[in-house]
Amino acid sequence: MKGYPTIFEDIIFVECDVPQMQTIAPVSVDLSFKIGAQLKNLNDVKRGLANHARMQGCNCIANFKYGQKSRFLAIDDVAYFGSGIAGRLSPSDYEKIRQYIAQRDA
Repeated sequence: MKGYPTIFEDIIFVECDVPQMQTIAPVSVDLSFKIGAQLKNLNDVKRGLANHARMQGCNCIANFKYGQKSRFLAIDDVAYFGSGIAGRLSPSDYEKIRQYIAQRDA
């Protein structure tokens, strides 16, 4: 499998295209404007994206990108952001990727 798939809150995250996925919509989060943004981390980005995906009936986020940005004129000096394409995998494709992750991480 291309990329490095992970599962967070039952949503598969992959940093590349997932050909077998039915594309639904782009999703993004920007934690810059949240109180305590400097205390946020990658899990907070994934949680926000996972919530967007679930609201659209999706179980996968492809082309997942994330990072930090500096802010010079703010109390919190660093903020996280993330984006991707939310989509749906069939139950069998979802299970194949889940098993791949389980074997890789064993």
